[in-house]
Amino acid sequence: MFAHPRFRPDLDAFAQRDGSGHTIILLKDPVSGKYFRVSQYEHRFLKALDGKVAVEDAQELLKAKGYFYSAEDCSQIVGKAAQAGLLLGTQFGTSRYQKAMKKRITDWKRGQRLASLYFLFIPLVNPDRFLQRTVHVFRLLCNRWTALLAVLALPGAVYLLISGLPRIHTEFLFFFNLTNLLYLWVTIALTKLAHELAHAYTAKAMGLHVPQMGIVFLIFFPCLFCNTTDAWQLADRRQRMAISAAGVVAEMVLAIFATYVWYFSKPGILNSVALYMMGVSLVSTILVNGNPLLKFDGYFLLVDLLRIPNLYQKSFAHLRYLFMNGVLGVASTPSPARNSEERAIFTVYGLSSFIYRMLVYIGIAVGVYYRFDKTLGILLAALAIGLFMVRPAMKGTVSLYRQRSYLRPGTGGVLTLLASLFAVALLFSIPIPGNSVYPCFLDSAKKQKLTVPLQTWVDDVHIREGTEVATGELLFTLDTSVLNLSLLRKEADRETIKTDLELMLLEDQRRAEIAGKEIELYQVEDEIRRIRQQLAESQGGITAPFDGVVTKLDSRMKRGFQPGEGVVVGELESTAQREVHGLIPERDLHKVSVGQEVRVVFNCSRQEFTGKVLDIKPFSEKDLRESPFSSRVGGELATEVRGQDQKDSPLEAQFDCLMPFGNSETEIPLGMTGRMAVPVHAQSIGGRVLDTLSRTFNRESFW
Repeated sequence: MFAHPRFRPDLDAFAQRDGSGHTIILLKDPVSGKYFRVSQYEHRFLKALDGKVAVEDAQELLKAKGYFYSAEDCSQIVGKAAQAGLLLGTQFGTSRYQKAMKKRITDWKRGQRLASLYFLFIPLVNPDRFLQRTVHVFRLLCNRWTALLAVLALPGAVYLLISGLPRIHTEFLFFFNLTNLLYLWVTIALTKLAHELAHAYTAKAMGLHVPQMGIVFLIFFPCLFCNTTDAWQLADRRQRMAISAAGVVAEMVLAIFATYVWYFSKPGILNSVALYMMGVSLVSTILVNGNPLLKFDGYFLLVDLLRIPNLYQKSFAHLRYLFMNGVLGVASTPSPARNSEERAIFTVYGLSSFIYRMLVYIGIAVGVYYRFDKTLGILLAALAIGLFMVRPAMKGTVSLYRQRSYLRPGTGGVLTLLASLFAVALLFSIPIPGNSVYPCFLDSAKKQKLTVPLQTWVDDVHIREGTEVATGELLFTLDTSVLNLSLLRKEADRETIKTDLELMLLEDQRRAEIAGKEIELYQVEDEIRRIRQQLAESQGGITAPFDGVVTKLDSRMKRGFQPGEGVVVGELESTAQREVHGLIPERDLHKVSVGQEVRVVFNCSRQEFTGKVLDIKPFSEKDLRESPFSSRVGGELATEVRGQDQKDSPLEAQFDCLMPFGNSETEIPLGMTGRMAVPVHAQSIGGRVLDTLSRTFNRESFW
């Protein structure tokens, strides 16, 4: 027992209610930022330790005031508080212990600086005064009537969202095009501003101080943040949960009303902005803010719901306890769990959080590598592996080596660990059949350029873009008056030349001129034949050579338009002969072969079509400009502008997978996008990961 321990005076203490209605004391360590939960019984005894009395004297003093503490209770309270760093004057306050603690804090800060590449917080303003002056506006807009309106609107929004899913899938292709990129960023900024202001105003309405607002960079992606950490001071758990949930609720309300605007508005800026707001709110709520596996709003909601502060730290401390105590037999590692319920919660949450975070880091690194920059992707992956896998493993190995004399591996724990590892290995080694899915679109296999064959004016146009025509149907007519006039002139020239030639034949001395005149006559007669042929061709107008649809037409095609001889003014595509073009990245080219059967589903139809691959060829820049794949026109293929001619080029080499589409009875319009599913042989998860890594490391260059 320690001589004269002292309860740290710098600790902040606030009373709260637990699930059973009893009062607990929440302590905050301002140095480490950690929270500790003690009962009133424990807190009363700790406060009696002022550094001037021994533990036994404090026990007697409290007994004189009517509070009874057994020697065992006193020893247990002091021991737990000392290990948690809540007492001064104990063995945990020695210079050796303080040096070790300082080293751990230094290492932790170094790790935080490295991790700041993933999570970097930059405070910008102190909004407390502004919030205080405008909180009445928040109370006016956000009240029980607003909540009732949102609840009543929710079922309708869900119905509209479900019924409009095919439409969302189609319109989502235009989500990241350059034209609407500015609107997208403005929408994201406004949505996140509403999210953070909801946190701030809710905290302010409950009398809290809101000292900071700023920007947080999550994997280089800028977001807003609001500092409402003072919410832990509130004794009412429902108030703390209201502050944590305010941002998510604000985004959900925005998503509800944006759904109505999107569904009932016509295509345009308002429609796109509503779609962006709906998508951003739903995605960020599900994957980030509302997800309790990341330390955002959902995490703090779960903490208050379970009444377990420091859930993340305690979960990983419990996993360490299970490994050290249950497997290696090192009894010096304590568990923060107080009962079987907390043991189950810490185990499930710790494993789930670890797996999810690893998937997030790996997914971000892979996405950056394939979609943005290879070097940066490799650096992010290496940093994540070093920070969150290699570094903890090395520290654990060093710790085990130092405690090697205390290792007493337990049979049950070792068998449980081996069984778990075997189950994971089995899961990663079981062959799983699957499909590789790629974007595709429907195109015509037969196309004809529409040209004006004469140097003349357009007389009448019978078609427009999108018009369906049959074989022999009149497309447009030409003005033949110029041709008729040219024909008359050429015929007059021919008669004149014939007369001159007859006169020359009467004079023998002009034999040399006769040959030149005969050549001139042949030229005129040839021009007459050509004009008559053009007149014959244009007599009935320009007709459709086959059944199809006019996919392109020059907007100037009107009466009096003179494009010039042979100029293309439109394009006709056959609707009977169609083909599907799938976009296959070079890294997946080994999965597709000529003659392989693939499945296609278009966005406008739930029907599934099957066919065999007819041809695979490189996807050129010309193909890119004439397809809906380019991101500059809203497509899914990430492109960049290269060269002096500013042409679109894919960031990664692509190949065009061609499949004939013989379903003539289906009413799917040309140009419709969809998904092409290519069956792949059964392969385990581990095999797919190794296969991907092998192909990645065998690419032409990392730099």
